Amino acid sequence: MARTVKATKAALKEADTLVESLRELVWIDLKNQYTAFEEILQSRISDAEEAILEATKGKLAIIAGIGVMRKDLERAQHRFTRSNEVNQLREFLVDLSDRIFRLREANDNIVESLKSVLNPHLNAIEIVEKFASDLQRSAGTWERNGREIDESIHELCDDHEPAELSDLEQFISKQGYEALVEIPVHSSSDEEA
Repeated sequence: MARTVKATKAALKEADTLVESLRELVWIDLKNQYTAFEEILQSRISDAEEAILEATKGKLAIIAGIGVMRKDLERAQHRFTRSNEVNQLREFLVDLSDRIFRLREANDNIVESLKSVLNPHLNAIEIVEKFASDLQRSAGTWERNGREIDESIHELCDDHEPAELSDLEQFISKQGYEALVEIPVHSSSDEEA
């Protein structure tokens, strides 16, 4: 039996009300979830920025310290060639080894501080995946953006020790001074391997 026009209009009006209700619900969910997504993503960037800047300052300080140590070593070499005082050179090299060890410790602390950036509780990809699975829309675009964010953070994180530190140790070794003092063998990259 066919419906009356009045009953049809009433059913359409009820359907329109349900559509409007659904639109409102989707809009509220989108707004709430997007706000949370934006806050988590911004927090990820802010935390990474602070750690990366501090690590960069620390690496520059280490490199500056290496430069000072190299100059001190050159002066000690000149003094040794004039005086032939092995004990004085040995004492300097022991102190230099101590300073190198402290620089390695400082570098290890920098690497440790970058671990929270490199391995966060919730990285940008996971943030995007959660948002995309909640909404089931635009997951491909959001994942690509999340990957780009993580890739750019990883490119700034230099968790390798400065090459100058190894160069200094090799220089000491080439000069034949390792026989005078035992240089502690330590490498954060060896420990991680």
